[in-house]
Amino acid sequence: MSNLKSQNRPTDHSGHARLGKKALFITCTDANFSPTRLTGIAPERLFELRNMGNIVPKSGTAAISSETAAIQYVLSESNLRDVILCGHSRCVAVSCLLSRHNAPVPPAVKRWLSIGRSRVACEDAMGKVPVGPLSQAAWDTASRAHLAVQLAHLLEYAELARRHADGELRIHGWFFNSRGRVETLPVPTAHLTTTA
Repeated sequence: MSNLKSQNRPTDHSGHARLGKKALFITCTDANFSPTRLTGIAPERLFELRNMGNIVPKSGTAAISSETAAIQYVLSESNLRDVILCGHSRCVAVSCLLSRHNAPVPPAVKRWLSIGRSRVACEDAMGKVPVGPLSQAAWDTASRAHLAVQLAHLLEYAELARRHADGELRIHGWFFNSRGRVETLPVPTAHLTTTA
C-alpha cells in the first residue's frame, strides 16, 4: 500500500474530473461524506450502494445479496463508465472484524463481515499490534487492506472484469482518510488471499 496517492479535498472536484457520465459508488454505511460531493457527479447519474464495511461479496456465492443484484443491474447501464469502491478512515466494520470494537458485535454483523473474507489480509497488513483498541495508524492500515480485498472481489464479476479489460469501464479504489483527503489504491491484477 506504499504507492497510495493523495487526491484533492472533496470540495474540489478537479482531481476527479475524468469520471464518466454515470458511475457506481460503493461505500460504507458509516462513511461520513457525500458520494455526489466527493465525485462531482450529479445524483441522477450516480448509483450509490452502501453497506457495513463497503463489502463486495465474491461472485458466484450461493446466497444472493442486494450487493450482487445491484452490481449486475448497474452493469446493464450502457453509459456506465466508472465503478468506485471507497473505504474510509476509522471504519467501525474493520474494528468489529478484528474484534477490536469497544462494544459487543451482534451475531448478524459478524456473519455479514465474514462475507468480506478480509480478516487475514487486515491482520497481515497490520503486523503485530498490542491487544486492545487499535491505534489510528493500525486501524487505517487494516481498513486499506480490507478495501484491497473488496477490490479483488469486484474484479471477479465476469462482465465487470471483461468491460474493464476492454477499456469500457474504469475501476477505482478510493480511501477517504482522516484528513478529509482521498487516497487512490491500485486496482489489483493478481489474485489476493481472501480467506476469512
